[in-house]
Parts: sequence; structure tokens; C-alpha cells
Amino acid sequence: MSVLNNFLVTYEDLNIVFNMLLGLIAGLLISGGYILANKNRKFSKNFVITVFLLPVIMTVVIPFIASDLKKTLSLAGVFALVRFRSIPGDSKDILYVFFSIASGLIIGLNSYFLGFVLVLVVSLLFVLVSRLWNVEDKKILKITIPEDMNYKDVFNDIFEKYLVKYGVKNVKTSNMGTLFTISYWVQPKNDIDTKAFIDELRTRNGNLNIIIENPEDEQVPVL
Repeated sequence: MSVLNNFLVTYEDLNIVFNMLLGLIAGLLISGGYILANKNRKFSKNFVITVFLLPVIMTVVIPFIASDLKKTLSLAGVFALVRFRSIPGDSKDILYVFFSIASGLIIGLNSYFLGFVLVLVVSLLFVLVSRLWNVEDKKILKITIPEDMNYKDVFNDIFEKYLVKYGVKNVKTSNMGTLFTISYWVQPKNDIDTKAFIDELRTRNGNLNIIIENPEDEQVPVL
């Protein structure tokens, strides 16, 4: 009978279920804000699912540890382990993880008004800042050249034609030192013909490899 008693529904259980529903709504608002803020950029669908479900999980966990210091410290240790095991990503994504956790924590403590004020205010600010902030469309341009080519000014006239800004990021050798790969930070002009840009570079570097990529491609989203 003692085991069956554990399946009896109590007022606290109903309160946690209600908090879970509110956590789902909060997660939907948080993930929706993240998608709107990154509408014109690449983002990880797995990360969106993470921030969507975190508030729900927190609303279930918090009532069981709120009055127990040992359990609270254990949860902090779990979060530290997850953070340690995660590959560092964009700083705003790390911020969004903590935002999602904090929202679920506040709702799990039955502070519904403050929880949803936090969700709405931070989500709105995140969307506005991401959309209105004039972020430079920087890309990474990688050009492979023969070892006997002086790369210092060889592409400058092409860069002036197609780019707003450019600068050398790094230089490395490849193919036993017979080739150089120069990486540039570049900001293309609006509506340039990317194919024409690459074709002109190919005629200058002997038709060797040319790569244009976004800086975000070199990062792995947290979690």
C-alpha cells in the first residue's frame, strides 16, 4: 500500500503540472524570440529545442530542491559538469541558456508574474538589438596561392572592386610548403556577384582553391 500511496495525486503535484504548462509557454516564447532574432542568420535547431524545453525541466526540478541545500548544490554540480562538457559557442547562446534556466526556475517557484515579465522583456530586447544593431556582414575568405607568389598586394585591385573592408587573418603553408593559404576578414559590398568575384580571384591565383565562409561556421553551438 505504501507504494500505491506514491501514485496518489496531491495538490503539490497538480501545482507542478500547472507550472510545467507555464514552462512550455515560456519556452515557446523564448525559442520563438531566438528564431526571430536570428531569422537572417544560421542557427542550430538543436539549440532551439534546448532552450524550449529547459524551462519545463526546471519547473519540475526546483520544487524538489528549493528547501534542501544539499540537493541544490548537487544540481549546481550537474550544471557545472554540463557546461564543462559543452563545446564553447557564441556568447549570446550561452546567455540564452542561462536565461531559459532562470525563467524556468522563477516559474517553478510560483512567481509567475516575474517569470513572464523576464521572458517577455529579455526576448523583446534580444530581438530588437539583434534586428536593429548594424552588424557588419563579415566573412572569411581563404585563397590558396603558389609559394612563389607575393600575396601582399596581388589581390588589392579585386578587393577594392568587390569589398568594403578586408584584412589578413592568418597565413599558413600546405602541400609540403609548396602552397600558401591566406585567410582574410572581408566585408563584401551589397549585392555583389559572388561568382564573378571568385572567377577574378581564380585567374589571379592560378585556379587554386578559394573558399568563402561565415565566421559562425567555425563555431559549434553550446549544448
